[in-house]
Amino acid sequence: MRKRVQTRTRPKSPQKESPRNRIIYVGNFAAPFSTENDIKKSFEAIGWEVTPVQENQLTDEMVNWIISAQTSYDFILYTRTWCEVGKQWKKVLAAKKVPIVSVHLDLYIGLDRGDDLRNDPFFLSDYVFSADGGHQDEFKAMGVNHFFFPPAVLHTSCYLGEKEKRFEHDVIFVGSYRYHGEWPYRPRLINWLKQTYGTRFRLYPDGGHAIRGDELNRLYNSAKVIVGDSTFSPNYWSDRIPETLGRGGFLIHPRVPGLEEQFEYYKHLIPYYHGDFESLKDIIEYYVKSDEERGKIRLEAMEHVKENHTYINRVEMIINKLKKDGKI
Repeated sequence: MRKRVQTRTRPKSPQKESPRNRIIYVGNFAAPFSTENDIKKSFEAIGWEVTPVQENQLTDEMVNWIISAQTSYDFILYTRTWCEVGKQWKKVLAAKKVPIVSVHLDLYIGLDRGDDLRNDPFFLSDYVFSADGGHQDEFKAMGVNHFFFPPAVLHTSCYLGEKEKRFEHDVIFVGSYRYHGEWPYRPRLINWLKQTYGTRFRLYPDGGHAIRGDELNRLYNSAKVIVGDSTFSPNYWSDRIPETLGRGGFLIHPRVPGLEEQFEYYKHLIPYYHGDFESLKDIIEYYVKSDEERGKIRLEAMEHVKENHTYINRVEMIINKLKKDGKI
């Protein structure tokens, strides 16, 4: 009688749990018009569930909840604003069981606040997505797993607002006059616009309330020319570019290395060189008088932004990267 040989069956490899399409998102959701709210709405628009955690309410109790609940989510997302929660965030990082992703639209490297990010908890996440696409080598040297995240606009904001008489200016600038001291070009530009165009120019906001929402769409579609500005750094620009173009504004903006890879000059926006006010004056005067050409560029730019530069495009970048790496 043949002796039965017992065989050992190899234990099955645990099956990777299917994505739940759920995230915990730490940020500032108190302000109705914030990047965090735009990103949250964009995740939700593509079917994801977002559990928001208000950053300045990141108590020890809330940190403990994040740590205990995290495995019910695909990943944790963090956008830092004005609140310093480094101690609490280090606890989350130390106990992580799902990927942690940081997202920010500001420039750090090249400014005082970017001197050393090695010990900054925000930049210690598994993935860091930021609008600074020009310092990849510096991020790598600091051990930051960084990815370029161009600024965008909320998809539902991309439309032409109704024109209003009160907004029918030849030239406007939308943004703060007092910018940070490391970029003195901003007040110089605005002063030049005031002196050159007088009553034909208007700064928004100018002592009044910030222009937001549908009112901003109406402003951009009513004014003829919007002059833009952003702290100069290669492959970095303000979210004012997609915000202006996506809402139907006609934009003249300084040239930035890398900007032309995202927006086609003279098709989506009009470039000029920083400080070349003589050329800028010629450009402004030409387009103020060119209604048909200006209108064509305005519509081309808006459609381009709707297709390529909404926060739905950006959250899909994050999701696709995590999927490619087998993290979700």
